[in-house]
Amino acid sequence: MRASRRYTARHATAKRPGEPFSPIAVSYASLHGGSKRASSRLQEFRLCTSKLKVRTAFRCGRKCKGSKAVCALPKVPKGSKAVCTQPKVPKGQWPWLPSWIALHARRGSLRKCWEGHQLKLDRQDGRKFGGCQNCGWQAPSGTPIHACHECKWTLCISCSLQPRLPALKDDPLFHEPHCPSLLGYSGSVKYPRAGTVIICPGGNYEFLCPHEGMPVADFFNRHGINALVLRYRLLPNYSPQDAIDDLTAAVKFVRRCCKGPVAALGFSAGGHLVASHALHRGSETKKSNDLRTDVDAQILIYPGIDPKDWKHPDKCGFYDYDKCFAHVPALLKNGSELLGGRGFSAPPTFIVSSTKDEVCPANKHGDPYVKALRRRRIPYVYMRGNFGGHGFGLGRGWTDSCIAWLHKRGFGPKCQYIHHLEAKGMGPSGHIHRRED
Repeated sequence: MRASRRYTARHATAKRPGEPFSPIAVSYASLHGGSKRASSRLQEFRLCTSKLKVRTAFRCGRKCKGSKAVCALPKVPKGSKAVCTQPKVPKGQWPWLPSWIALHARRGSLRKCWEGHQLKLDRQDGRKFGGCQNCGWQAPSGTPIHACHECKWTLCISCSLQPRLPALKDDPLFHEPHCPSLLGYSGSVKYPRAGTVIICPGGNYEFLCPHEGMPVADFFNRHGINALVLRYRLLPNYSPQDAIDDLTAAVKFVRRCCKGPVAALGFSAGGHLVASHALHRGSETKKSNDLRTDVDAQILIYPGIDPKDWKHPDKCGFYDYDKCFAHVPALLKNGSELLGGRGFSAPPTFIVSSTKDEVCPANKHGDPYVKALRRRRIPYVYMRGNFGGHGFGLGRGWTDSCIAWLHKRGFGPKCQYIHHLEAKGMGPSGHIHRRED
């Protein structure tokens, strides 16, 4: 769950310390029924510059105070409660949320420890406080640090300057559980013909992890690739098939609005979603004028491929066990196909698995999937090694290789050097020459 120092240094120059991410929501709920103005609507979405609460930032049909930008989402009727402001879990139950969703140490403007205690500015004495809980650096005696006086949790000054994730009350991935949407920053689709990556955060099909959403989209945007985050429907109110339908609608929406190839990126359970969506690749009968609903490439980061753990009460990890466990048969439905059985299908794949991952170990999830790819001669890149525990997000050094792989697949702005190679029939070489915007 720790972020890499290289990643945080890049963000520190782009955003003010302690400033949470402020995404906009691109609702495509009407796509399931068809929308003729979807292409123009996507281009009209702008980021509201004022600091707004969830109620106005997510869905409004009027001008926002202090800003000339207009939220183009459907207007909520007067006198009715906005469903979009509903959190995934009632506020009274927030103290008992899983630690990987509560994320006290990374959410909001106030710096806290994992237990939720506020950190105070102190000095390292070499005895009472240990090393930084984020990067492990042991500051010399007398160095200023942020520390918790109750649990002795410490944070170095460098790690304390990294951008913060939104608080639960402001997290778009924690709200609107009944409204599947695409989330993105203003300018998330500003690169013409650069391709688009649809990001599916993990969360055991019950939640959506914030550090696997908007920070990932921001990373791809800074490398010249359009990126949007899919807020798909979750258990227990919806089935896994509903999540697959949301991804299918998102792909169709992006193909209608953006030019260039489309890729899907999934973390953990989001990787299971992306791989399950690929099983329907080419199986649908489409008319000649219909848009494709499959992706041109997929990126699986510590994916949960083998669904067998979901049928064990001690390993399923559900927060609302009584309601979510009833959906386990649906999660097990495509287990044999995902592991290489009859019906397996996948686009070119970039996959990352850690040997130290106790939740989705490489030998049970990544290795069988790559074996199936190799058997069917599907192009792939497999990064397997000690990347640490589950949920490392953008850390551990896989991102540069992924960007290079996407460039070879036709994503991102192409420079004159690559055009020169293609003119000679050589194609992109191992050296990726990128244009920095």
